[in-house]
Amino acid sequence: MINIAICDDDISITDEMTIIINQYTRDRNEEIRCDVFHNGESLMSEEKEYDIIFLDIIMAGIDGIETARYLRKKNKTVEIIYLTSYTGLTKEALSVHAFDYLEKPVTRELIYNQLDEVLEKILRKKLNDEYKYHIVAFNAGKNCIRLSIDDIYYFERVDRKLKAVTKKGNFMLSETITSVEEKLHQYDFVTPHQSFVVNINNMKDYVKDEIIMLNYDIIPVAQKRAADFKRIMREFLQKKLESN
Repeated sequence: MINIAICDDDISITDEMTIIINQYTRDRNEEIRCDVFHNGESLMSEEKEYDIIFLDIIMAGIDGIETARYLRKKNKTVEIIYLTSYTGLTKEALSVHAFDYLEKPVTRELIYNQLDEVLEKILRKKLNDEYKYHIVAFNAGKNCIRLSIDDIYYFERVDRKLKAVTKKGNFMLSETITSVEEKLHQYDFVTPHQSFVVNINNMKDYVKDEIIMLNYDIIPVAQKRAADFKRIMREFLQKKLESN
């Protein structure tokens, strides 16, 4: 269920947008609930958390910019889309980390395109968050060790075993580099060296063919794998930018 709030002191705008969003819900087969507010004060006092807020900038009482600042303190992830007739306020509006702004009068096509974009971003973020906390089982001889993806820094081959370095400590596994790669192929792991498998999300930096992890361990990048690693990092960073 996606919760949307529309906040505008012009009732004709809120009525029109409600009709368009309800039609979008049917056309796209989405589960969306839409609530309407006619001033910033009533929206600020609402306890429900919203995924998307369409927010008028110029309103009587508390304006949309101040309302957004208050809402952003309560909810860091809500996507705020400003409604405005004044293009000169765009820079100030976006400084409150708005997803976008729409110039009035709004149209069906405009709202549909905006919802398509913001819902795609929300879906990508939810998928990324779910992946972070997935649990994967690893063979540890007579035992099975279950590790959260987000907890793993990297795996290192040590003799005939594999050491898992994690936020919860280190574990010796009866796995191979190949078996770990197969288990983690859908996640953000890379093999920069024949003896290491690294969680890119827990990287701090990459300097002179060395990876610095968030725990400050240093992982070498083999010269013959450097080009592929740089390509993977570019794609990873691009994905992160798009999700933000």
